[in-house]
Amino acid sequence: MTDRFDVLLCFTPDGTAPVGEWEAALRDAGLRVLRDNAVEEFSDALANSRLVLVLCSRADRVLVLDPGADGEHAVDPRNLPAFVGLVRRKVADARRRPARLVGRYRELQAIHRGLRAHPVLMVRGLPGVGKTVLTEQYARLSRHTFDGGVLRLGPFGQHAPEEVLSQFHLALARAAGDRLGTDLSGVDFDRLRDHVAERIGAEGRRVLVLIDDIPSELPPDMLERLLLPTPAVSTVLVSRNSPWDVAALDLAGLSPAEGLRLFSDHHAPSDDAGREAVLRLVEHCGGHPITLRANALAAPRQGTEPSVSRPDTAPPAIRGLLAGCGPFAAGIVRLGGLLAPVPFPLGIARDVLGDGSVEAVGELEERGVASLVDGGLRLQPLVAEVARAGLDPGDLPEFAAKSLLRLLSDDRAEYRDFLLQHARALAERTSAALRIRLLRPVAAAHERHRDFFAAGEIHAAILSTEGATSTDFTSAARVEIACGLYPEAVRHARHALLSAVGDDERCAAGLVAAQAFDCQGDYGAADRTFWHGFPCRGEAVVARAQALRLRGRAKEAIASLGTVLPELHDSLLPSALLEYGRALLLDDRPRRAREVASEVIAAYHATGRVRHFRCAEAELLWAEATITLDLRDVHPDRSGAVLRELESRYGRRHGTESPAALTAAALAGRALLLRGQPERALPALSATERTVLRVFGGENRLRYRIRHGMALAHGQLRDFARQADILEEILQPQIRLLGSTHPETLETRLDLGLALAFSGRDQYRRATDLVDGAADDIVATLGPATELSEKAIAAKRVLRGTASAAWS
Repeated sequence: MTDRFDVLLCFTPDGTAPVGEWEAALRDAGLRVLRDNAVEEFSDALANSRLVLVLCSRADRVLVLDPGADGEHAVDPRNLPAFVGLVRRKVADARRRPARLVGRYRELQAIHRGLRAHPVLMVRGLPGVGKTVLTEQYARLSRHTFDGGVLRLGPFGQHAPEEVLSQFHLALARAAGDRLGTDLSGVDFDRLRDHVAERIGAEGRRVLVLIDDIPSELPPDMLERLLLPTPAVSTVLVSRNSPWDVAALDLAGLSPAEGLRLFSDHHAPSDDAGREAVLRLVEHCGGHPITLRANALAAPRQGTEPSVSRPDTAPPAIRGLLAGCGPFAAGIVRLGGLLAPVPFPLGIARDVLGDGSVEAVGELEERGVASLVDGGLRLQPLVAEVARAGLDPGDLPEFAAKSLLRLLSDDRAEYRDFLLQHARALAERTSAALRIRLLRPVAAAHERHRDFFAAGEIHAAILSTEGATSTDFTSAARVEIACGLYPEAVRHARHALLSAVGDDERCAAGLVAAQAFDCQGDYGAADRTFWHGFPCRGEAVVARAQALRLRGRAKEAIASLGTVLPELHDSLLPSALLEYGRALLLDDRPRRAREVASEVIAAYHATGRVRHFRCAEAELLWAEATITLDLRDVHPDRSGAVLRELESRYGRRHGTESPAALTAAALAGRALLLRGQPERALPALSATERTVLRVFGGENRLRYRIRHGMALAHGQLRDFARQADILEEILQPQIRLLGSTHPETLETRLDLGLALAFSGRDQYRRATDLVDGAADDIVATLGPATELSEKAIAAKRVLRGTASAAWS
């Protein structure tokens, strides 16, 4: 078959590049040139060509690429001899080698044009039709367009839709951390996404994000959360089917001419009858590339005409292709069938199969069933699915698991999110002991990235496996505390205490059990479980200081930390300083609390970890201390005006989304309630809460303070049911964060009791218990002569009046 064209000349039509002059020079050199604006008219000619791409974006620089080979060369086309010579050499190389990408030039142009018109483009099509290969090829050819680089994320199709965000979190933290040179652990998902987007936007360079194999069952709102919110990013999504409302390119199978060319690259038909048979096969299989390549490669071994009695669907064609693989190549395919459908290090194949496995990689690449990418070997997903079906693994999972555990033991391992996916996949096929060892680093990774519910799912799998240890139960309880599952945490921590071996395990289990009790406000049980029975050292020193603060004993917390702060190692110091600052603020020492918070903030900024959750907590503590100082001598009647002025001042100085500006905005919104203006307060507080959620997340004192203000507004509007719902929502988090006797928690308890009494929900007994209990704690903690104690006395009178009215 004669190639009809040598060069596809692509250009940006901005009028600056003399494309006609370059085209003439190439033709004068004997090359056959096709302009990209004629591609649609000459599709068959395009399919029958072995092309070099010449990408022209400006008059002084073009890129010359061979899509079938790696590498590119830039040249100044004003030096016509050098330009023509480079193109001729590329064409000569292309003629000596079968093309790896056939007939997809129109689709490459469609992706480019689609991304110029839309920030997000979906490439969709049947399994094995070449979606990932096409998008990777586009990324490679478009490196001059996306000067900020490419972020490759996925594939995610092997995960249930509810697991995709957790896996995306790990992948984005790894890929973006490598690109930005920053450790992004300790950042929750939404703040991580926003931080990466901000950093990319600030650089002023365009970035291409490839998100591979998204499950079509993913809800649209979840898909939105995968996108980086910055115009500096163009995103290509890959999915087998997409119900989402985004611009899409439907990737069909190869055309008859393209399919014939692909088949002929591997096994050329001997005559016209053979070519007609191949064309019939192309039609029957819908131009499916893997099916065609598998048939072509299997044909010589079968000893028959390539298209006679050959399978026209992918699975049997792939099985026939794999049957012709050598022993090492077949072993790699079996190994890949056991692992997750993401790249895996060749070191695992070498450990399991021997040194010959490395040489077999070339055989798999030639057959089109695997490729080297992201530092590892990736099986074509459809090939992995076929290999997995009916696989008798034998001892392979045990050997692979031991190799993988060796890699995971190195915290510096590259592409750790891939290794963790392999660990999850292998865990289902190994012994109980290996299963637990494989799942532990998976749970730890999710916990490190503050995805506690994902970590909890993994811990549940560990605890359900025979051989789970006391440490496993303690780790599960710690994660359950972060998820708000305090009774479950108590139960598992107590189990860990009973099964502990040695003082260290007993101490760790007792500490977590006490913390779970503290989160519920059951301080007596916590004291009996740990605080009165175990020595405090290491992280228990910080935990004890927190326990003292939760009980309202700020001075004791300050004293306990003040003596040990100089001795704490770096990993404990930030949490210890934060706890020290919180106790100082509770002890009415805001100036010193602000200094401590500034110290924590400076430490995180020095290491570039400005989005770490402890840095955010320190920023909020700094803001609260600063506002407290600014309001110290302000008369209550003037607080609203002063807060509005502070909000404006902090906004100008630190930004409208800074902790100080948001804290002032929250307090200014609450000040409207003192003037009896709930209609103005409610939208103001709601707007502030949305920003706080986006910037700092939902688990912080500022947000609970805002929610309490919104509840008061509903109460003033006599919507007591809604008031009760909001207060019910924040009460337990306040107990966990501030303690059951903190003034803000006490006020929530009082207000919830009143809201329940007036809500008509027939919960008078619980309302009375809440108000009476809060009133007693107010007197015991704050004394009888405070505004809050007067509010408690009034609340008790109101409840008695409500009861009398009900009886009458």
